[in-house]
Amino acid sequence: MGTIINAIAILIGGGVGLLFRKRLPERISQTTLQVLGLFTMVVGLNMAIQSQDLILVLISLVAGAILGEWVNIEGRLERIGGWLERQLHVTEGSPAKGFINASLLFCVGSMAIVGSITDGIKGDPSILVTKAMMDGIISIPFAASMGFGVLGSALPVLLYQGSITLLAWKLQSLFTPAMIGELTSVGGVIVMGIGINILGLHKVRVGNFIPALLLIILFLYLKGYIHF
Repeated sequence: MGTIINAIAILIGGGVGLLFRKRLPERISQTTLQVLGLFTMVVGLNMAIQSQDLILVLISLVAGAILGEWVNIEGRLERIGGWLERQLHVTEGSPAKGFINASLLFCVGSMAIVGSITDGIKGDPSILVTKAMMDGIISIPFAASMGFGVLGSALPVLLYQGSITLLAWKLQSLFTPAMIGELTSVGGVIVMGIGINILGLHKVRVGNFIPALLLIILFLYLKGYIHF
């Protein structure tokens, strides 16, 4: 349900943006995003404290961040956006610009991945619901300035996040309750980083933390195998 709510929020926010166009005060959007930034940090903290092995979570995050920085995941994702714009010959006034920019913003991010995995494995849509509120609010000024193409971004969100959620749900049987708890904890730290970015306190390259979600599972398997 988290992905469906997310897609609906984009449509509603985009519709409001088209209705009001440029008459919505920017300070309202900024203040609302600050509230969501704080709420995102609370959601992340609530997830992070579920760990029973914080040292393993720390090791996974450090190793994952090093791997992510080495591969430069965040930089590669940003370059994908630029490549798509060039390939599609996006111009300033075309509806495609709003579609591409909004789709990349809503899909290419840690919150989409972590939220979809959490929704699929635990049936907990809270991260995606928080993301839905954020995307809905962001859609208002986006649609007001870039037009109806922004509403089309709801479809890539539905397909992308929905696919991750369904895959996580299918693999649900492979995860023990302990694994789900530690995976949730790693995801919570990443979500807290997203909250920091929303608040503008510091630029955290959370995209480069994504490998930690795989490493925590690997480390837990190794821990169970060698019994340490």
